Amino acid sequence: LIPSRQVLPDLNDIGLSARLNKNGFVAVDIGLACDSEIFTPEKVASQRAELPGWKFQKEYLRNWQAQTGQPVFDVEKLDKQKIHLRDPICRMDVETKDGKEKLIERPDGRVLVWVKPDDQPEGVPAHIEKVVRAFGMGIDVGEGVGQSDSTIQVFAADGREQAAEFASNKIIAADLGRLAAVIARYYNNALLCPVRPLHGITVIRVLVDECGYNFIWRDTHRAQMTERSTSNLGWAKAETGIAGPEALFGGWIDDINNGYCQIHSLTCFQQHQQYVYDEFGHIMHQKLAYLPLAVRQRHGDLVIASALARRACIDLPKFVKEQPKDFKPVGSFNWRMEQAAKNRKKDLSWE
Repeated sequence: LIPSRQVLPDLNDIGLSARLNKNGFVAVDIGLACDSEIFTPEKVASQRAELPGWKFQKEYLRNWQAQTGQPVFDVEKLDKQKIHLRDPICRMDVETKDGKEKLIERPDGRVLVWVKPDDQPEGVPAHIEKVVRAFGMGIDVGEGVGQSDSTIQVFAADGREQAAEFASNKIIAADLGRLAAVIARYYNNALLCPVRPLHGITVIRVLVDECGYNFIWRDTHRAQMTERSTSNLGWAKAETGIAGPEALFGGWIDDINNGYCQIHSLTCFQQHQQYVYDEFGHIMHQKLAYLPLAVRQRHGDLVIASALARRACIDLPKFVKEQPKDFKPVGSFNWRMEQAAKNRKKDLSWE
C-alpha cells in the first residue's frame, strides 16, 4: 500500500494494476507483465496448458475464488469410468439362520453386489488355481441433512474394483453397524474404515462390542510427510469440519484421474459429478452450498464411503490366505473368549 495519489499513472505505465482504497492508499496488484523476461508469452502459454481452467486463474491471475463451483473430479477423467458402469449381478440382504446372520440373495435386497468374494480377478497366473481376495470397506453415517444416506462401499484391494454398495436414509447407526459386520465377514473379513465422529462412534461400538468384529482401520497421526498409527478406530472425518480432509479425498481423486479404480454403480458415478469446491477451496456436495460448514460434515454419501474404502484397501495385501470356517480374527470377541478359555485351563493345570 502506497500513500500517494500521484503514483497511479506511473504504476499503470509499467504494467501494474493499481487502485485507490477508501483511505487514499494505492493497492498494487503485481501482474505477469511486471517481469516480461521471466513471464514470456511462451512461458505463460505452457503454464496455462499445464494448469487448465481455474487453477491457472488462481495461481497466475490471482483470482482467489476461481475454484468456486468447479468440479472436484476432472470431468474427462471421470468419464472414463463409464466403461465400467453396469447393473449389479445380484441383490443381497441379511437373514438369520441357525442363530447366525448371513447374506443371502433376494430380489429386493438392499445390498447391491457386482463382485462376490470368491470371484477370481483377471490376470491370475495359470499355475495358480485360486486366490483369496482382500477387500476394504468404507462406512459413512449420514445425519442431520435432509435425506442424507448412510452408506457402505466395498472395494477389492487388487485393482480397487467396486464389489458392493449399500445406501439408506432410514437405517439407524446401530443397525448399520450390524449390517456392516455381516457384509465384512462375507467379504473375507474385510478391513472396515468407518467415520468416527457423531453417530460413527455408535457404529464402531456395535461392531466391536456387540458383533465382536475388530478388524477396523485405525486412524493415523499425520505430521508433515509421515503417518503414525494411533489407537483411535475409524476416520476422524470432522478434522476439517467438511466432507473430508485432503488426506482422504486427495488419494481418491488421484485414483480417478489415473484409472486406478473401477466404479460399477451409476448412482455412485453421478454423485462424483456433483462434488465441487466452495469459495475457500473446501470440497463439498453442490446441494450443501447454502449450509454452514459445521452442518456439512454430517452429510453422508457414496463418494465419501468410496474414499474410505480406498483408504482401507491401500493398507491391505492384494490377496490373503484362505481362512478356516471357524477362523477368529485377532482381537475379536470369539478370539478373546478362546484366549480366556485357554488361560483358565492353565490356571487349573496343577489339578
